[in-house]
Amino acid sequence: MDIDIAMKNPAGTFATPEALSKSSELTTEQKRAILLQWKDQLQQLQAADDEGIQQNDAAASTTDDLLVRVTSVLSRIDAGLKRVSNSG
Repeated sequence: MDIDIAMKNPAGTFATPEALSKSSELTTEQKRAILLQWKDQLQQLQAADDEGIQQNDAAASTTDDLLVRVTSVLSRIDAGLKRVSNSG
């Protein structure tokens, strides 16, 4: 897997945030970095929607749902990293 491509286009590389989290090809830190990028891209889409650039309600709903899922997976990864750092 090309990490640079995954960073530039997480949604094109992974079908879902959950698929990314289950990938055995990436380290936890790489997964976290890609999820942060994905989250940022989704937040930019939301901002564009808020400004009236994007008019499709279905697309906005999908973006909102995906952002919740990305944030959830990111939170689980962060919690796992915190447990590891606290046990060491």
